Amino acid sequence: MSKGLQMLRFRPAESPEAFVKAQALRATVFIEEQGIPPELEWDEFDAESLHWLLIDPETGEAVATARLLPYQEACQARPVAKIGRVAVSRATRGQGLGEQVMREILAYAKAEGFQQAILDAQTRAMPFYERLGFVKEGFEFMEAGIPHYRMRLVF
Repeated sequence: MSKGLQMLRFRPAESPEAFVKAQALRATVFIEEQGIPPELEWDEFDAESLHWLLIDPETGEAVATARLLPYQEACQARPVAKIGRVAVSRATRGQGLGEQVMREILAYAKAEGFQQAILDAQTRAMPFYERLGFVKEGFEFMEAGIPHYRMRLVF
């Protein structure tokens, strides 16, 4: 794995090639590895989301991805940054790449004036998000047959 990983930030219409790579990584992680049905993985928010993609320039392979979209909560006057579809390739897990993508997204969200970020974390992934400062809220719920918690980070 190259140390000079390339971070891309894009909308699908701006870079269809990057979006195809992000989709392929998500398909591997969520559909193949976790058994999430394709109709639940692909949604109407992909087109309007801002996506991040970490690429190994030596291989051209996508190694991590995530997306962000503004989310209007009834209790908030300003939109909240909603992060989702965080995925890291099996071969590169444990190397800090998910954290690298998350830190990029959080820095962007803060710079854009978001005051909070939320995500729906798989329960087993909660320690990862807690290390980034997210706090769980509410009760555990099921999404795509996998237990989750809503988590929030206030900037």
